[in-house]
Amino acid sequence: MKVVITGGGTGGHLFPALAVAEEITALGGKVLLVGSGRKIEKLVAERTPYQVKYLPVEGVLGRAFSAKVRALGKMFVATGKALKILKEFSPQVVLGVGGYASVPVMLAARLASIKRAIHEQNAVPGRANLFLAKLAHRILVTFPESKAHFPEERTVVTGMPVRKEITCGLREHDGIGLLVTGGSQGAHRLNELIVKVFPLLFERVPTVRLFHQTGERDFSWVKEAFREFSDKVVVKPFFHDMGWAYAQADLVLARAGASTVAEVATLQKPAIFIPYPYAIGDHQFHNAKVLARRGGALVMREEELSEEKLLDTLSALLADEGRRQKMAQSLSGVLPQNAAEIIVKELEELIAYA
Repeated sequence: MKVVITGGGTGGHLFPALAVAEEITALGGKVLLVGSGRKIEKLVAERTPYQVKYLPVEGVLGRAFSAKVRALGKMFVATGKALKILKEFSPQVVLGVGGYASVPVMLAARLASIKRAIHEQNAVPGRANLFLAKLAHRILVTFPESKAHFPEERTVVTGMPVRKEITCGLREHDGIGLLVTGGSQGAHRLNELIVKVFPLLFERVPTVRLFHQTGERDFSWVKEAFREFSDKVVVKPFFHDMGWAYAQADLVLARAGASTVAEVATLQKPAIFIPYPYAIGDHQFHNAKVLARRGGALVMREEELSEEKLLDTLSALLADEGRRQKMAQSLSGVLPQNAAEIIVKELEELIAYA
């Protein structure tokens, strides 16, 4: 099987793509990744064994008129380049995993009469996938809640592909671990909050150990802020080994991108989600609510959040192992555990279907 997997803009699109690529290559198939070339994509993708191509593409929606015109021009050029990439690689199917980088490749696949599928990670679909669903032979979704947005006869619930390395980390401390992550790009507000809250949290829960992914932008000042806690805190701009990071955690404090939510569910880690308040369609809130409804997570709105409220919530959960265990147990079976395998089987069926 030869598959082009396309999408990107953030790690949230890239990580499920890598999980599917892992499954395809394990079965002897070949994969080409096509993305936007943003820094986070290069940082992650170029550490993998897969062939990677980048297109000069930008998002169109939510921008000033002149920027939209420029982005549309780049999209047109990128579609031509995508046609050339597809001709050279000759895939049997193209899988779009969301984000503006998937649009020119899926358009090129339509022009080249190549089979097409998309995977929607979020509970509320992104605008790129809502558009590309019109071109797709198969629509694969993480959450059952997403099915209502797509034609029923072409839509399949698969769960979220999670990289195998996520499940393989080894714990390296005997304290109570708190993992804080704003996703692959970091979250400035989360960084500000945890820097202010952690000294007080440490007073209440002296065994707490913090593992903090800041993103590149805030790394230097956050690391400096935690200097006096250097033996209690690990600060990284980006955890290349998220399996290790999750293994240290007894509780996760995070944004609610689909990849993070799926990883938390897969590993059965109790979580506090602070959804990004400006996400299109408030999709991070809806992602988080899937786990919250099962009792495995708490959801706190950023606009309603104070340092005192976060401190009280964190200290209560970190001090209550029984409650954390109940939350973890409630996450069992929330999402299919073999999503990458299900997706690959759907792609195989699509290829076989005349």
